[in-house]
Amino acid sequence: MKFKRILIAVAATLALGAAQAQVAKFGFGASDDNSQGLGAKRVAELAKAKTAGRVNISTYGSGKLGTDPQMQSALQGGVQELMVGPTSNLVGIIKEYAMLDLPFLVSNFKEADGLLDGPVGQALAQKLEAHGLVGLAYWENGFRHLTNSKRAVTKLEDMQGLKIRVIQNPVFIDTFKELGTNPVPMPCTELYGALETRSVDAQENGLGLIESGKFYEVQKFLSLTGHSYTPYIVLASKKWFDKLSEADRAAVRQAAVEAGAYQRKINREQSAMLVGEMKKHGLQVTEVAPAEIARMREKVKPVHDKFTPQIGSALMAQAKAEIAKAGGGN
Repeated sequence: MKFKRILIAVAATLALGAAQAQVAKFGFGASDDNSQGLGAKRVAELAKAKTAGRVNISTYGSGKLGTDPQMQSALQGGVQELMVGPTSNLVGIIKEYAMLDLPFLVSNFKEADGLLDGPVGQALAQKLEAHGLVGLAYWENGFRHLTNSKRAVTKLEDMQGLKIRVIQNPVFIDTFKELGTNPVPMPCTELYGALETRSVDAQENGLGLIESGKFYEVQKFLSLTGHSYTPYIVLASKKWFDKLSEADRAAVRQAAVEAGAYQRKINREQSAMLVGEMKKHGLQVTEVAPAEIARMREKVKPVHDKFTPQIGSALMAQAKAEIAKAGGGN
C-alpha cells in the first residue's frame, strides 16, 4: 500500500509538472513599453495567478513572432497560442469586421467602448471560432492621426498626393484614396524603414504607436485628424484554448478582459500626454479645425456606402444605435 501511494504521488507530481511546463506564446507588434506590451504582460501575470500556475504565458513584442497576419495564421494552425493585434487584420476572414475600420465611425472613447463591449462587438467576436480563433477581449490602438515629412496638413487639400502607408485593408486603402492621397499597404514592422528611406511620405496611427515606433525621428508634421478609431483584439488559438479546462478557459478570458481595462486606461493616459511629447520630439503639431474635420468626414462618405452591403445594413443600423446610446464626451 505504501509503494502504491508513492507511485500515485509521483504520477500526480509529474502530471502537475507537465501542466506547469507548458508555456503559451503571446505575440504582438508593438514594443514592450507600449500599452500593448504592458497589457500583454498583465495578461501573463493574471492568467498565472488565476490558474494557480497551470497557464504560463511568455510575451514576445516588436514583431518577434512575425507580422500580425503571420501570427494570426500561426494561431489558426495551432503553432502559436495568443496574440493581440488590430481587428483590421480579421476582415479577410470575417467581412463584417470592416465596420470597425470605417472612417469617423465613432467620435469619442465612450462610443468606442459601447460599440466593442456591447452586443455588436461580441457578435463579431463569436464569428471567429469557425476560423480557428477565439476572441478574448477588445483592447485599443486608439484614434488615428496623420504624420508626414512634406507639409503641415491643416485642411483637406493639404493631403493631396501624399504617399501614405496604410494597413493592408481595403477600407483604409479606399479611405485614403477618397482623401486624395496615394495609399501604400504594408506591415507595421516595415514602416519605420519606409519612412526613413522616403519610400512613403506619411503614415497614420495612434499616438502611442507613433511614440513607441519612434516615427517622429523620420517625420516632421503631425496633424490631429482622429479620422478613425482602431481596436485591438486579443486572440487565442482555438486548438490551444479548447485543450484547457473549462475553469482555465474562463480564467484566461477574464485575464484578457481585466488586462484590457488596464491597457485602455494606460493608452488613453499616454495619448493625453503624448501631444506635448510629440512637440518635444520636434514634430510640428496641428490641431485640425472642426470645420475641416467635417469636410473630411463628408469626403469619405462613399467608403461607408461602399462597405455597408458587405457589413450588412442591419448590423450597421445596430452599430449606429449602440454608438448613439453610448454617447457622452471623450
